[in-house]
Amino acid sequence: MAAPTDSGRVISTRASPQTLRTGGGKTTISGMLRGPAGPVAGEVLELQASSGPGGRFRDIAHTWTRPDGRYRFAGVRTNHSMRYRVTDVAADGQAGPVVEVIVELPVYPSAGRVLAAERYLASRAGATALAVVDSHGRLAGRDLNRRFSSASVVKSMMLVAFLQMLARQHRPLDHSSRALLYPMIHSSDNRAASSVLAIVGQQALDRVAREAGMSDYQRATGWWAFTQVSAADMARFFFRQDALVPRRFDGYARQLLSTIEPSQSWGIPAIARPLGYTVFFKGGWRPSPDIWLVHQIARLEGHHRTFSMAVMTDGDPDMSYGIATIQGVTAALLR
Repeated sequence: MAAPTDSGRVISTRASPQTLRTGGGKTTISGMLRGPAGPVAGEVLELQASSGPGGRFRDIAHTWTRPDGRYRFAGVRTNHSMRYRVTDVAADGQAGPVVEVIVELPVYPSAGRVLAAERYLASRAGATALAVVDSHGRLAGRDLNRRFSSASVVKSMMLVAFLQMLARQHRPLDHSSRALLYPMIHSSDNRAASSVLAIVGQQALDRVAREAGMSDYQRATGWWAFTQVSAADMARFFFRQDALVPRRFDGYARQLLSTIEPSQSWGIPAIARPLGYTVFFKGGWRPSPDIWLVHQIARLEGHHRTFSMAVMTDGDPDMSYGIATIQGVTAALLR
């Protein structure tokens, strides 16, 4: 495959082999860089890799083109399916075509595990829903499109909207921005969230929902915590979130969402972290005199796979019951 850059150069890229057996192995990424006058020699090229359909590309190696314009990245090892592309450093990082190397791994979580989680959820009181986007990007679950008030899980969307705003305005992540985003995510501060939404505007939140394919999303009537979302919406959003965050802020967003304060790290991370997963997540809860709403959404990375899940509950007798529901679903899914 070949793709032209804005500089008039054309990068061709191929992978050999393109399919690896279970357990992975090595592949070679090779091709040619051509310009208007012919092959381009002595040019620095970066090899970038992305894990999962919604993953961001990251630099993993570099090389120089030969006198005939050809390049070669040999012995690239992978244990799971990856996408690769080559960028031309001198042309401001213009990228060539994306090639995918498939490692024949079983889907995770399996259909049986999802069914076990659904059965457990069906035994719990109140209104509940589960959505899982598996390692192959397929959606499954129970009451996928039932709408719930978002509570604080919408703050994860506000984070993306704010970082996208900074990128569009070519602004850095300065102290005043961090002073809002950190408490909004780390300790789920409501005043910080209201300030963030006032800055980005409701249309920015709507745009994030469209980009994430959130078909059940509805604007809040009144307070932002009444934004309407479904488990399917939030599982899709977290699965694609890594690609929605502007590249230069990706590390910051991942750090925020994986280091939420311990008192709020119940549910999915409490079960998944001991099993070797890195968990990027956000919880939401809202009390009332008699019933509680308790949600948690997460993207899990580990064991050479990436998937996401959303557990949404309403009508819980107390918060501890909602937390127990989320942890029980997670245990059934990951056992």
